[in-house]
Amino acid sequence: MKDNRMAAGVRQISSCRICGNASLVQFLDLGEQPLANSFLRADQLSTPEPVYPLRVVFCNDCGLVQLRDVVDPKIMFRDYLYFSSGMPASKHFRDYAESIVQKFIGSKDDLAVEIGSNDGHFLAVVKESGCRILGIDPAKNIAESANKRGIPTLPDFFSEKIAKHIATKQGRAKVIVGNNVVAHINNHHDLAKGVRELLTDDGVFVFEAPYLLDMFENLSFDTIYHEHLSYLAARPLLRLFAQHDMDIFDVEIHPIQGNSIRVFACKHGARPIMPSVQNLVAKELKLKLNQLDSYTDLARRIAELKAEVVSLLRDLKKQGKKIVGYGAPAKGNTLLNYFGIGIDILDYSTEELPSKIGLYTPGTHVPVVHVSEFRKDHTDYAFLLAWNYKNVVLEKEQNFRQNGGKFIVPIGSERIL
Repeated sequence: MKDNRMAAGVRQISSCRICGNASLVQFLDLGEQPLANSFLRADQLSTPEPVYPLRVVFCNDCGLVQLRDVVDPKIMFRDYLYFSSGMPASKHFRDYAESIVQKFIGSKDDLAVEIGSNDGHFLAVVKESGCRILGIDPAKNIAESANKRGIPTLPDFFSEKIAKHIATKQGRAKVIVGNNVVAHINNHHDLAKGVRELLTDDGVFVFEAPYLLDMFENLSFDTIYHEHLSYLAARPLLRLFAQHDMDIFDVEIHPIQGNSIRVFACKHGARPIMPSVQNLVAKELKLKLNQLDSYTDLARRIAELKAEVVSLLRDLKKQGKKIVGYGAPAKGNTLLNYFGIGIDILDYSTEELPSKIGLYTPGTHVPVVHVSEFRKDHTDYAFLLAWNYKNVVLEKEQNFRQNGGKFIVPIGSERIL
């Protein structure tokens, strides 16, 4: 990445995005990196790539873990390569959507709104109930795709202003959903105000995001990239919603994207608070997620993981082994760039999403090919960048393993499978 240069369109925060406290302590620096979804065409490889600092800070007041540097969202999201309908988690989202409908949708007149709705994968399931639906997504290419699929979608960023507009035009929402999007939003207070404005008095806001605790338990540091501005836990979220006269009334942990937290919020007093909320707070405090020392120790463990995995890969290359990447997720680019792994280690990386095939990974320039190429190839090791779908991948690639191939898993306790 020596030819890269610091890009415009980035600013440094001076106070916590939840509590406003200026006591932010940096504990992890993953270097200057390109945007995780900024895959390159072949004709762009010789052009310097814009890079941005990837530094993580801890708020000594409310405990929110967050990025110090904020890239202009218009740079990140206006033309986007991630299509949720092409991902292996379809069953998870179908079960999730059906549970939301069953618990909270009572009439065909009810409105369900999804923030960051992507191509409508989740809302398509909700639509089966017959209720009204609306998606909001700033990526114009993806919003266009959703509208063509029959999922009405506004190509915009969610905000209090947009919420008021929707409430005026279509009425208030019985359910607002945000899947893997809350952590992307810099202004959490505008989000909370917009949600409160748009919800009916008995409505619910349900969102899912990677859970901070997973970073401690599995060292899933690759969930850190510029789109993910915050790394969420129960305690800071309780503080956020309390400031806007809202309650978190339930929380669940789901084994998706590592481990994700699913949060249920409502207007203050609208629903009883379930024991799950305080149980999770107690778990976070027991694990000392409110103490800076825990985060400096986390950074040390991440550095040790880098040394271990890079040493393993280089030793295998010295033995003449062929290694390829399996999957080309955004999170994989954080890992490749921080570890310094490029085409000197990986011949290529695989994908099934048509939008990424034929492109090159940002910063490290590993070519992305269709997974069918991997299945025809004789490969010794597959470096599992899509480690969060490990069980699905192992099931799909039984032939590879039966023929002597092995997976290297960079995150978690198991390294070679």
